[in-house]
Amino acid sequence: MKQECILQESSKNNRRYIDMKNIIFLFIVSNALFSQAQDTTKVLFVGNSITYFNSMPQTFEAIANSLGDTTEVTMYAPGGTGFVDHVVNPNVYNHFREGDWDFIVLQPGSGESYGSTYPIGQTLERANVLVDSIYKYNPCVKVLYYEISNGVFGVSSVDSVNYNNSMSVIKGNIEFLSDSTELFFAPVGDVFRAKWNSDVNDILWGGYGDIHPNNKGSYIAACTFYSSIFQKSSYGTSEQSTLSVSEAESIQLLCDSIVLNYFPEWRINTYNQSTDFDYVMNSNTAYFNNLSQNIDSVHWDFGDGNSSSEISPAHIFNSVGSFSVTLFTYKNGCMQIDTQHVSIITIDLFELENDVSWKVYPNPASDILIIENIENSNAVRYKVYDLFGRLLIESSEASINVSSLNSGQYIIKKSNGDTEEIKRFIVQ
Repeated sequence: MKQECILQESSKNNRRYIDMKNIIFLFIVSNALFSQAQDTTKVLFVGNSITYFNSMPQTFEAIANSLGDTTEVTMYAPGGTGFVDHVVNPNVYNHFREGDWDFIVLQPGSGESYGSTYPIGQTLERANVLVDSIYKYNPCVKVLYYEISNGVFGVSSVDSVNYNNSMSVIKGNIEFLSDSTELFFAPVGDVFRAKWNSDVNDILWGGYGDIHPNNKGSYIAACTFYSSIFQKSSYGTSEQSTLSVSEAESIQLLCDSIVLNYFPEWRINTYNQSTDFDYVMNSNTAYFNNLSQNIDSVHWDFGDGNSSSEISPAHIFNSVGSFSVTLFTYKNGCMQIDTQHVSIITIDLFELENDVSWKVYPNPASDILIIENIENSNAVRYKVYDLFGRLLIESSEASINVSSLNSGQYIIKKSNGDTEEIKRFIVQ
């Protein structure tokens, strides 16, 4: 799935508002725009030394590229800074102004994350300024927060209680920021917490009393960001940083299990537009299930010259082959695309409807559907199905009462000995 901002931003206080004029023309060229402009996922990290230690963003980039998600990372992370510094730093806004970002990661300072240097409400005010500026220059970008981990001071039971209490505060604050600004976050701190609680002797920081991650801790962060941003498993990446294969794979599995199984907890897809679908096949009929969230409208391109604006359509493919089915979703002028391939191996006689020897009318029908056979046929039976293949009416008469059917599209099958043909009709 990729995202494309297809229209110029309108200068309104609603930072996600996009002027919708010319959408028809832009939709026609959307495939070309997507192919040319969105081959690489561009990610900007804004943070401090917790972000840049051990080149974590570059490790994330290497993980993504190794798994086939071409990614380009830019980092701006001066040491010792937080939102209090970023909000007045022209260099931060210059990075926002570059535009064309797919994701921007905002890491609050360590004191801001815990709420010890500034009240979380004040940090929220600064976050709003940053986020408003981001959307001004990148109206279709996805913004997420970096949930950091606190450090530990030892392995005693008191140290464990203090660490877990501090992590609960950090998580509560990052949830508050996410809900208040309608964004999601990468649960790096939660993965740290699970990893250290499973083995308190497994140090993930530079040492006791140090909040900065060591190589293992930064690898946790990189894998967590991959799973959070691409919503896919990091397991199997060839990028293992300085870790052994077994150690890297263990971390990948831990990150995947925590991120991918609890999307609502991290607000992933809670507020942001997401585009996905699956389907089931019955012969050459595909029943599509739209899994997208937070969308205004959809458009389907079935790859065979046909399309639909239904949320979850059924579609009959009339020839064998492989078809690229593309779902376009729209929200506030931002377009996302998801393409999957549907293979048709055989064509069921039930689906053929090009026989001109008979016709049905009126179409659309409201009460009586008349069947006219150009060629006289004996022992003909007619069956009416819905698009899910359920038999609704069976008759041998040339006129069928369809007044009991709900408005929508139906299929009538004509059977005569060994031959079967179908036609589609609409009830209004």
